[in-house]
Amino acid sequence: MNKNSSIFKTIGLMITLLCAMTGCESNIVFQDAATLAESSWYKKDIVSFEYDAQDTTELYNVIIDIRNEADYPYKNFWLFVHSTSPQGIDYSDTLECVLADNFGRWIGKSSGSLYALPVLFLSNTRFPQKGIYHFDLIQGMRSDTLKGIHEIGIRIEKAEAKQ
Repeated sequence: MNKNSSIFKTIGLMITLLCAMTGCESNIVFQDAATLAESSWYKKDIVSFEYDAQDTTELYNVIIDIRNEADYPYKNFWLFVHSTSPQGIDYSDTLECVLADNFGRWIGKSSGSLYALPVLFLSNTRFPQKGIYHFDLIQGMRSDTLKGIHEIGIRIEKAEAKQ
């Protein structure tokens, strides 16, 4: 066994032990994403997600995760979000997702030619009934075919306790 592999094994063991001792607990209770074919989102295509809420007392943040390509032609992105509760109550909203600053620099974290940006949709919200919540995401740009959006997703995480 060479010295480098021994060091990596030791570091891996230390991380594993640290996670076991601290629990490595994540606040994420749900996360899913859809990769768009050829990084194109057609206006007629609805991206849907389902979240099975079981805790009606916790506060949650609902985040839209966007991954755009470096050649995405706009600095922002409009999104229509429709949700339906287990009781059939509908909620709709329009969300502007700003992807680049005024100088055209992408705001999101880069990985190669892709930029990932989380956009807060709902903050400190509750899911008042147990059951399946449906989320439909529809691109709200004027173009029928939106090129350069590689992936769209939704993440639900426990809200941080306020001090």
